[in-house]
Amino acid sequence: MWTYGGTFPGPTIRRPAGHRTKVTFRHELPAAAGELTVHLHGGHNRSRFDGQPGGLTKSHPVSFFCQIPRGLPARESGNDLLIEPGGRKTYVYELMEDGRPERAAMQWYHDHRLDHTARNIWRGLAGMWIVDDALDASLPLPSGKRDIPLMIADRSFDRHNQLTDPFAGRRPPDDGVEGHLVLVNGAYLPHHRVTAQRHRLRILNVSNFRPYNVYLSNRAPLTQIATDSGLMPRPVRRREVLLGPGERAEVVVDFSGAAGQSVELRSGPRHDGKRALGTRPYVGALMQFRVGAKRLPDRTRVPRELRPLPEWVREASPTPDRTWTIGVGGFFKTTWTINGRTYNPARADAFPVLGTVETWEIFNDTNVAHLMHMHHTDWYMLSRDGKPPPPWEDCLKETFFVNPGERILVAGRFSDYTGKFPIHCHMLDHEDHGLMSQFEVVRPGEGPAGGG
Repeated sequence: MWTYGGTFPGPTIRRPAGHRTKVTFRHELPAAAGELTVHLHGGHNRSRFDGQPGGLTKSHPVSFFCQIPRGLPARESGNDLLIEPGGRKTYVYELMEDGRPERAAMQWYHDHRLDHTARNIWRGLAGMWIVDDALDASLPLPSGKRDIPLMIADRSFDRHNQLTDPFAGRRPPDDGVEGHLVLVNGAYLPHHRVTAQRHRLRILNVSNFRPYNVYLSNRAPLTQIATDSGLMPRPVRRREVLLGPGERAEVVVDFSGAAGQSVELRSGPRHDGKRALGTRPYVGALMQFRVGAKRLPDRTRVPRELRPLPEWVREASPTPDRTWTIGVGGFFKTTWTINGRTYNPARADAFPVLGTVETWEIFNDTNVAHLMHMHHTDWYMLSRDGKPPPPWEDCLKETFFVNPGERILVAGRFSDYTGKFPIHCHMLDHEDHGLMSQFEVVRPGEGPAGGG
């Protein structure tokens, strides 16, 4: 595999909010891997530390799916921010947002290179990152060994147990890679011993294309307390939780009723009638929890109130400032598009102003589901197809399932940093095959040429 630090997942990094953190990545992979870049998914970071995809280089002279001009200056294409073979780059994460420490959340880091994100993550370039803060720590939630991060990823292996290369010859709209086996924290059908008490499960889907609809085999409830962007305003009691690629959910599970037994974390079919390509979850076991025989005292609980929404949510307009339409186009060569275009690192398609709140509409005008992820900030869902969001989406998030024909309205506040930031599908083959654009946050009065 290609790994961060020799392990898959890469090292789980856990940092207190507001504590400036530097991480240096050294590129020791073969030269054939080409340039790399690192995106802290869910982080609020400067543009130059956000994991820019970059453009065409000597090792990657042609983009098959994206229309990128040749000869762009390194700074204009973002190539000056890439990590070349044998090189290194230090990323600086302030862990601050809008003048205060970031909200506690489960984030993750992964490669984000133009045209090669799917390949690079498939081969192992992904790791978990957890931000803690004082509010989260003050709540009576399970912690320590009872706080368990879980990365779910499907992969395929040959008869020598080596990773396959499933990417050749795939074209939109039939380009979603699915693995034959599902790994949890890098292991196939692992088990984990737990006490007969409440536990906090932080679940992350890093598969290229496949969703998971997770539930417990004993049908015990999953009390969801957090999403991609950390704690929700209120917990939601659920029987199953659907996670598309890039999404996270944190749930509290009470194992006391299963003392001395084994309980499986499984993925099952959806029950909302969605059957389109990209909507169908894996069906089967993911891992097993082996519960201790003795019930133990448990002072943890899930409060009725968790974290209030930020004040800017009240400013959000129900009328969209701009629309991003997902499409598929081309004749001899089909590509995914946003607003009829593929990705060009030198072009931005929106220019939100620093310090403002904008409402964006995302419309899926294809027959395939997509998972849209916007960098730079967290977003609040205002509606899904004109209806209020369900309780588990009535909160901050930054990665959104958009089914065929659906329209979602989301609002976000642009704070602290100017510069270019991507918006793209997190079904990774879609991203590599053109379904990516970018916006540029500008200072008041600067216009499209601003940022830095």
